Amino acid sequence: MNIKINPKFLFPTQYWEVELMENIKELQNESYVIKKNDQEGVIKSNTGLNGYHSKDIRNFENIPKINKLMFEIAKCVNSIHQVNRKGKLNLANFWINISGKGASNSPHVHSGNNYSGVFFIKIPKEMSGGRFLFYRNFNEADFISTEYMGHFKEGYQMQGYDYPINTISPKENMLVVFPAWVPHAVEINLSDEERISLSFNFKLNRTFSSGK
Repeated sequence: MNIKINPKFLFPTQYWEVELMENIKELQNESYVIKKNDQEGVIKSNTGLNGYHSKDIRNFENIPKINKLMFEIAKCVNSIHQVNRKGKLNLANFWINISGKGASNSPHVHSGNNYSGVFFIKIPKEMSGGRFLFYRNFNEADFISTEYMGHFKEGYQMQGYDYPINTISPKENMLVVFPAWVPHAVEINLSDEERISLSFNFKLNRTFSSGK
C-alpha cells in the first residue's frame, strides 16, 4: 500500500515588494538635507560609528520629493491592507537611515504598529553586506536549528521555510512592506559607499476599523 504524504504549511508570513519610479538622485540629496538639519539623530537599532538614524520626520519643508514619496508609500500600504481587511491606515512615523562603512541595524521589531517597511534610496554600486534580514520568531528559529533537528542531507535544496533567517538584497527604488511584528535587521555595510534607506510605520485608524 502506497501512502501519499502531503506537505502543508502553518502560519506563513506574507510580505510585499513594490518597485517605484521615484527620482532617486533628488531623494538622496533630500536625505542629506535631513541629516544636515538633524546632525545628532537618535540611537535605536543602528550600530557602528558611521550609522545615522534621523529623528522622526515631521516637517516636509525643503524635502518635496520625500513628501511625494511618502504619499506614494501610503497609497501602497493602504492598498495592501485593503485587499482583505477593512479600515484605513495612518502614517505613524518615518525616518532616514544613512549607513556608512561598518554600520548596521541590530534585530528588532516595531511594536504597537500594524505595518512597517523600508524604501531603498541609495545602494552602493559594489554592495558588500548591507542586506535586509527577516528573522523567524526566535523560539521557532531555535527549534528548527541543526543542533535541535539535525543536519540537512547532502544534495537537499533548502527552501525558504528551512532557514532561520531570510535575506533581501536591496535595490534602489525598491519598497518592502511587512508586518510590524516580524523581527528584522540590516547586515553590516562593508562597502566604502553609504547606504541610504527610508523606514516607516503605519497604524490602523481605529475610528474606521469597523468599516463603517
